[in-house]
Amino acid sequence: MEASATLRNIRISAKKMGPVLKLVRGRSLNQALAQLRFTPRKGAKILQKVMESARANAFEKQIDVDNLKVKTVFVNKGPTMFRIMTRQRGMAHRIQKRMSHVTVVLED
Repeated sequence: MEASATLRNIRISAKKMGPVLKLVRGRSLNQALAQLRFTPRKGAKILQKVMESARANAFEKQIDVDNLKVKTVFVNKGPTMFRIMTRQRGMAHRIQKRMSHVTVVLED
């Protein structure tokens, strides 16, 4: 059986989230959480919360949480917020604040 969790509109770009996802893909849930606990990146903390949410969803579905394995984990682009940064001589540049969506699927 499978259990999944999705976190949407996270204020981190999909590009920065990608390397963190590679650390946990295919591992057991306990190994993945241990790996994330010692990874000093913003995305690691976010992914850890999503994985713990997926574990809680598995518990609610009566799935044995000790044997869970990360089946798939992926990130999609979310909406982009545009901000203006004032520049010299009355000009302005656009700054893009990118967001992403993270999905984790666990299986026993």
